[in-house]
Amino acid sequence: MKSKISTGIWLVFFGIVALLDNFNIIDFNFYAIIKYWPLLIISIGINLIFQYKNYGTTIIIITNLALCFYLGYIGYTSNDSFNWSNKVVLNNMASDTTGSSQSVHVPLSNEIIDPKFTLNIGAAIVNIDSHTNQLIEAHSESKSLGFNLSGNNNNFELNAAISDKKAKSHKIKLALSNVPLWELTFNIGAAKFNADFSAHKFSDMVINSGAANVNLKLGQPCTEEVNIEINTAASSSRISIPKDVACAIEMTTILSNNKLEGFTKKDGIWQTENYETATKKYNIELNGAANSLKIDRY
Repeated sequence: MKSKISTGIWLVFFGIVALLDNFNIIDFNFYAIIKYWPLLIISIGINLIFQYKNYGTTIIIITNLALCFYLGYIGYTSNDSFNWSNKVVLNNMASDTTGSSQSVHVPLSNEIIDPKFTLNIGAAIVNIDSHTNQLIEAHSESKSLGFNLSGNNNNFELNAAISDKKAKSHKIKLALSNVPLWELTFNIGAAKFNADFSAHKFSDMVINSGAANVNLKLGQPCTEEVNIEINTAASSSRISIPKDVACAIEMTTILSNNKLEGFTKKDGIWQTENYETATKKYNIELNGAANSLKIDRY
């Protein structure tokens, strides 16, 4: 029972902070608190030590509230950026939309082979599909959000600039061609990220997110090993995978609620029965804190 108290405190903390940030009541830096994840281990240790003491409940409540208040202060005041192993750096998104456009596109060309694409965006609702005759096509449904697209040859970067953070919502529609083999990176803040990649081909995908709701639909893997890395703070991830596709999931998460349909755990890694014999497969790595993961098989 006492373990549920500490878990409840942390879930309420992350839920309140995410809600206030999504409604632009506060500007919370989820990236800054990632490096403080060992505090959650301390919380678990305090719970184990005092769970059978007469006064244990009081100590557990006070300790966890103090840790939450400390993380709340760090996230509210810090200007740190989000950096996972120096692979991707996500700084605060630009607020100046000068020179940006509400619609951008890149024509599909036979000269573009195995392109790399990076999306940088803060608080927004992002919807991705493959319904386009362009290589890249993006449209903003909010007048306070504009795009700056840069890149050449096979490397493209799309930055979303938000001029009014107090706007009710920022929605964008992004479409990527299903012709080439992609290498994808998505740096998103407090966002809802819906992506249908069932018709796309990609070799690698990295998703760096803060307080986000991530929904992915995947198709058949097109290479021997397709790597997907999801680095999150307070997030919910839902991934839909075809029933016959081989997949392995490695998780280093704190306070996770996971529903993995069709997976069994072997040597610390969740995998499907056909993972070791399949010629093509998905490797998914989930890192972060206060996450939930659900796998749907369709």
